[in-house]
Parts: sequence; C-alpha cells; structure tokens
Amino acid sequence: MVTNQVTKNFNDNIAYLQAFQKGVYSKLAALDNAIENGYYQEKYELVYEKGYFDVYEKTTKKFLYAKDSSTHAKLASQSIDYELNDNLFKGFHEYIIDDSELEVYKQKKPFEDSMSGFAPIMHYCQQNSLKNKRLKTLDKFVFFGTGLGLHISSIHEKISSEVYFIIEDDLELFRLSLFTTNYAKLALDAQLIFSIFEDKSEFSKSSKEFLDTKYYYNHYIKYFHLLSHSEDKHEQFHLAIASGAHFSFDYNVLLTQNLKPLDYIFGNYKFLNKELAFADSILNEKPFLLLGAGPSLQKNIEWLRQNHKNFIIVAVSATLTLLEREHISPDIIVHLDAYHSSVELFAKIKSMDFIKNSICFFSDKIDTDVIRLFDEKNVFLFENGTNYKINSIKPSAPCVGSIAYQILLILKAKNIYLLGLDLALDTKTGKTHIDSYVDMKTISIENHTDKKEILGYSESLFKIEGNLSKEVFTNARWQTSIDVVNLSTKLLKQDSQNIFNLSDGAKFIDVNSKKVQDLELKKISRKEDIYKHLFSICLQNSSKNLNSVELNNLDEKLLHSKKLLQLVKKYKNYHQLSLAKTVENILLLNTRLTNENEIKNYQISRVIDLYLRYILGYLFDFMNSEELEKKEFHIYNLYILILEHISQIISHYLNLVTAKLKKEEECNLLSNL
Repeated sequence: MVTNQVTKNFNDNIAYLQAFQKGVYSKLAALDNAIENGYYQEKYELVYEKGYFDVYEKTTKKFLYAKDSSTHAKLASQSIDYELNDNLFKGFHEYIIDDSELEVYKQKKPFEDSMSGFAPIMHYCQQNSLKNKRLKTLDKFVFFGTGLGLHISSIHEKISSEVYFIIEDDLELFRLSLFTTNYAKLALDAQLIFSIFEDKSEFSKSSKEFLDTKYYYNHYIKYFHLLSHSEDKHEQFHLAIASGAHFSFDYNVLLTQNLKPLDYIFGNYKFLNKELAFADSILNEKPFLLLGAGPSLQKNIEWLRQNHKNFIIVAVSATLTLLEREHISPDIIVHLDAYHSSVELFAKIKSMDFIKNSICFFSDKIDTDVIRLFDEKNVFLFENGTNYKINSIKPSAPCVGSIAYQILLILKAKNIYLLGLDLALDTKTGKTHIDSYVDMKTISIENHTDKKEILGYSESLFKIEGNLSKEVFTNARWQTSIDVVNLSTKLLKQDSQNIFNLSDGAKFIDVNSKKVQDLELKKISRKEDIYKHLFSICLQNSSKNLNSVELNNLDEKLLHSKKLLQLVKKYKNYHQLSLAKTVENILLLNTRLTNENEIKNYQISRVIDLYLRYILGYLFDFMNSEELEKKEFHIYNLYILILEHISQIISHYLNLVTAKLKKEEECNLLSNL
C-alpha cells in the first residue's frame, strides 16, 4: 500500500513538473543523469520504518527528522495561526493617517504628493478596521524548506492558500519529497511557485514571480521555516519585498516624468538615435573610463589625476564637484535624476566653465532648471521609460551609474573601464559615496546583522562578493542596480567589447576585475580632436521634434487613454454591488488597465499599475477580517475612492498631453504665417 502510494506520488509529480515546472524538471533530470553516470554520489536515503518516512544522511549517519515525521507535520500545521504576530512578512508601508493629515493631503495640488492618492483609502481603512484584528484567510504562503514535504500538505489542509512559494536549496532532498508529497494534487487547489536549488539571481526572479502573482494579497504573507533549512533565502525574500517598484518609485512622479519629455521634444532639443556608435576607426581603440560617485573614485583620485588624459572620460553628474576640484574636465556627462533637488548638485560647482565643452547625455525627464545651465548645442537627450520617438536610444536602469554603463554598451564602446561604480559600502570607512555627493552617508557596518520583518530599501545591509575584496556590503537599492548591470552585460555586451572594473565594490558578472596600478596605459594624443569627433557623430546621429508617424502614435495614445477613462467611468457608475461583484469588478478592471500588453505599450498603464500595486493591498487586507461588520458597504466605498483617483490620473494625463499638442500646433501655425 505504501509502495503504491509512493510510486503514484512520484509519477504524478514528474508528469506535473515536466508539463508545468520545466525549470525544476530540468534540474532533476540533470541530477538523475549525474547519479547514473557516477558524477554525483547520493547523500540521502529515503526510509520507511515505525510507520513513518524519514531521511537518512549517509555521511553523518543521522536522520533528518529523528522522530515521527507525520507527527512533525501535524505540529507544523498547528503552529500556523491567523494572528499578526509571528512568522509574518509585511508588504506595505506603515503610515498612520489621522484626520488632520488627511486634510493636509487634500489641500495639496493634484499629484504634488503620492500620498494624496493613497491617504483617503488608508484613512478609511484605519478608521473602520478592527483593533487586534485576526486574518480571515492566508491567501499567500511561503515554505522555507521542503524536507519530505509532509508539513506542506498538512498546512495546506488547514489554510488552503491560493498561492504557495516553495523553497528548497537541496535538490536531492527535494527529489525525495516527490515520493512522499503529491505536489501535482496540491497544484489543483493552489498556484505553486517553486524555488529549487537556486542562486541569488534565480531566487530573485522566483521571488518576483511570487510577489507579482495576485500581488493584492501581499499585505501580510505568513510563512513556515523548516529548522533544517538555511536562513539565507529568508533574508533574500525580505529584500525582494523591499525592492518592489511601487515602494521605490512613486506613481505620481512617474506620471509627471512621462509627460516631461514632451517639453524637450517640442522645444527643439536633440535626441540620440540608435545608429550612434563609438566603434569607428578613430574610437575603436580608445579606452572609455566611466566615473561613478562610489567611494572608490575618491580612493583613487591621485591615480585619476595623473592618468585622466589617457581616457575618454564619461562622468556621472554626481562626480562633477570632485572633478572640478581636481581640474579634470569630462568628455561626456551623464545625468539621470529628474527631481528638482538635483539643482543642488550643480549649485555646488564653482564655475561651469570647466565643463563648457563637455557633451551632455541627459535623460529626457531632466528638470528644466538643470538643463538651462548648459549650452543647448552640447545637450543630447535619451529616452528613459518613454517611447515617443521610434529611433531614439532607450536605456533603462535605476541609477545614473548603471544607466551610463548601459549607454556605453549600447553605443558599442570597445574598451570600457569602470571606477566608482561600487554599488556597495567602502569596507573600511562605511561611506556610501564620495564626500562631495549630496546624500553621502557613513553607515555602521557592525549593525548589519540586525533583523527586521521589513528590510529598509537603503539602510539594511547584506554581504555580496566583492570586486577587489572578498566581500562587501550592499543594500536592496544597490542590489537592484547590480542586477541591472549584470543583465545589461548579458544582453548588450558584444564579443568585441572589453570591460574592466577598477572599483573596490560589487563584483559584476562577466566583467574583468583589475587594480588601477596594474593597467598599462597610452596617452591619447590630440584629445581635442577626439572631442570634436565625438560631438560630430552625436550631432549626425540625433534628431529633433516628432515625425508624422511619431505624432500619429501620440494621437493613438491619447485615443487609447480616452477609452480607458470611459471604461473606468463605466465601472464607477455601477450602483452599490454585492461584495463578490465589487471584488470581481476590481480584479477585472485591474486586468484590463494593467495587463502585459497595456504596460508594454502605454505609459499611462504603467502609472496606474504602480498606483494599484501600492493601494490594492490595503483594500484586500481590510476585507480580510472575520469580524468586520458592513463589509459589503465598506468595500464598495473603497472601490469608489480608488476608481475616482484612477479617473483623475487618466484625466490629468489627457489634459496635459492635449495642451502640449495644441500649443505646438499653434506655434507651427504662427511660424508658417
């Protein structure tokens, strides 16, 4: 009987994994092949004695459970509760919005502050929620460690979650669980996302998939941690939650910044085209040195002072104050920050003369007061998250250092050297950046082990592999940039390109580590001619305004937004609905507004997606209470508040784009008179 059940479990699981979890299936097939060919010796043996299963570890001669595994599974199930205390991840910001704060947000200009769109919903939830609330359901659940998976089945019988994240670092151990736990049967009741034998990069993707799946249930996520499983993934999952785009970037900022490029498009500014390349006969052998604002730049400033003329210098804007002090004029400046506060960065420069001949690669979202500081002839824009121009270059990265790196890859620079792209703390001083950086901090490394249920996006530290040091400390914000650097290298680097990292910061995949003192350099002769050549090819490979096709595309986006507005109004005009129908409408509208096609093609959908990812968790959590009275009434009221703000988002977008187009048409008419 036991043999038949074990065989059935294994066969069901293999068929399921082969059909629906191909990545896991491939790893298991590779393990079987390695065992069969003698490349891998099995560490474990599945045993059944005294009426229960256990795992015997051959080298230590110990058992995984060393007690009744069925009893262990029952105890694991009993340990799971619906309280908001232990074994809980919080996927939200804990803000208290009282009556006075609500009024403050209501008085602000539209989209001046993201909280203006969140505060009414959060205030309503806080005013009407129960104190000492217990959750009604556990809709998403995480298992750190499978063991034989018996506890997974018993816990599912108790909580019946809709989505499970099943994590196991030991591939052979997971393979044994296929005999004892029927994942295929579990998959009939819930959506399963597996992380089996994954490195950090793979785990990051799996975590994102889990968090993206029915993300409106992310407010509270309970978990069970098998004692025999490492805690590494626990901390990495914390970081995945903290790294959510809706936490790091406000929807209202995205809305404003998506409209900003139209000022420059209709203002006759130049946009870089895809045909631009730094790979001709003049530039092919010239080394490009990318300077980031990490502490390694300051540590190597004496070397840079002596050797900067041996490179074409590409400097991120945050390094300019330091470079001015050292009398180093960059050939190319890269600036990404769209916030008005970046004006402070340039205000620290004593004289703009030292960069009067620098070529400027600026994001099309740059603040107007910043761009006015530069001679327009030297400014070349790139699109960043927008798609107004068909042929423009469109790098996408979370920080200026990683975007400058991406640009050099896109433009096919053959020899790229990185200095100051640390994306980590200085191992000795704990400094985050060069001293002249506006937001430079010194962080105590000794406190890095502090545990928190929600890790701060910038404050909490963890170890990663270093470039010149064995280990360095980074945070979730930098890790996002590190991931983008690695992905950019994988997708954009050509075989002819050589990349060397000179920084004492994070290690990058497929990038050569090099100390500055080990470089053999040749001075670039007649650098002024190189600058003229750079400027010339940038000028030749840039364009202004919108052509007829691009204007039609903008008109189509306006028409599409009008349809979205009508759709939202339709959903808003329903009279009070049943609880089930209200929830159904929310999910249907969410799918129609922010499906994959919408987000890919329409900026307005990306804005709405960011808004909903932040706020829907509050609504679904508010609903997730057994004792809540008048639930139908409250959920309908919250539904209306959310729809009203989505309508405001779309209307704001429509009004501003229409106004900019109308102004441009009027200017064209006047110029033709």
